[in-house]
Amino acid sequence: MQNYNSLKLNEAQFLSVVGIKLQQFNILVQYFEPCWDEYISVYTTAGEYRRTEKKKRKDDIFPDIETMLIFILSYMKNNPLQQTHAAAFNMKQPQANLWIHLLKRILNTSLEKAKCIPCRTVEALNKLLVEGQDVLIDGTERPIPRPGDPDVQKEFYSGKKKPHN
Repeated sequence: MQNYNSLKLNEAQFLSVVGIKLQQFNILVQYFEPCWDEYISVYTTAGEYRRTEKKKRKDDIFPDIETMLIFILSYMKNNPLQQTHAAAFNMKQPQANLWIHLLKRILNTSLEKAKCIPCRTVEALNKLLVEGQDVLIDGTERPIPRPGDPDVQKEFYSGKKKPHN
């Protein structure tokens, strides 16, 4: 089973599995853990209201919060089949599916609290710029089908490449 204690010993392997450096991971854990504690104090892992206080059990899937975060980050980075990801963490596919959907929500909440959530709209980006926030822009030019109409082609031409005649 992949876990934090074994992965943290090899920084290159940690980066390749998780997608962020160990120092960044340790900062993210500080946001992730309170979000997890807040969720699990009110809801069960199945999303139902909790009737009793959550107690640590010997047979919990994840030995610690760091391994839980590694589970979701490695899934998000590598996008493996759920069956494959489940095998890497000693669980069955339906169980991995439940954890993936639950931990994605917790991770998004953590990233929002850390002010690291990506902007999905121009309005959200403009709001950050007006507030004076630091913004990193990561853009990739993607090919599109070439329009047949020459006037429409000009709209999509970036000016970076020679046009095809």
